[in-house]
Amino acid sequence: MYNTALIILSFVEKTDASQLNALSSASDYIVCADGGVDIANTYGIRPDCVIGDFDSTNTSNRLDCLYITLHSEKDLTDTEAAINHAIDLGVTDITVYGGIGGRLDHTLGNISLLEKYFEKLEHLEFIDGKNSMQLLDSETCSSATLVPNSAYKYFSLIPLNSTADGVTVTGAKYNLDNASISRSSTLCISNEISRSEAHISVRSGKIILVRSSE
Repeated sequence: MYNTALIILSFVEKTDASQLNALSSASDYIVCADGGVDIANTYGIRPDCVIGDFDSTNTSNRLDCLYITLHSEKDLTDTEAAINHAIDLGVTDITVYGGIGGRLDHTLGNISLLEKYFEKLEHLEFIDGKNSMQLLDSETCSSATLVPNSAYKYFSLIPLNSTADGVTVTGAKYNLDNASISRSSTLCISNEISRSEAHISVRSGKIILVRSSE
């Protein structure tokens, strides 16, 4: 039985070796999506599964693990296929390394995946050495306590719905008290933690929490 999974993608905006190795050590199951296997090899990480249509990696030197080959003309990305594979194994906590930055369409697609799998997973987060993003609502915000982090100096809140109501932020440079934030607003872009920790809560609606290093 697997509880946590790390999915390594072929594109990573900024790779932090210590961060990636810490994530791999804490994961029960590791999946490489297509060219993500090259990144894993670079940092000495051995996956349990490699999945994809293999348009961005050489499969001549296969590792001793499960390989799942997808058709090049398919109705989902390699990333989503990797998430589905992990869910099929009973995983409820998934961290995806990469998938932020690079091609804008893939980044937007990954935001859609945050919403699609929000009810199916206890935790889904896209992360690399430059950014992280995850989806929060009134229930999951109970765990949205941010501490100062050398990797992530800034954080932003972006409503996924047309409006997020009852948004409260404490312990930050710019605090909010029960505010209503529209999706078209840039009010909550580029905030900073000002105390030992910052806390986020929302009464209704879903918000994308983005943490950034620069």
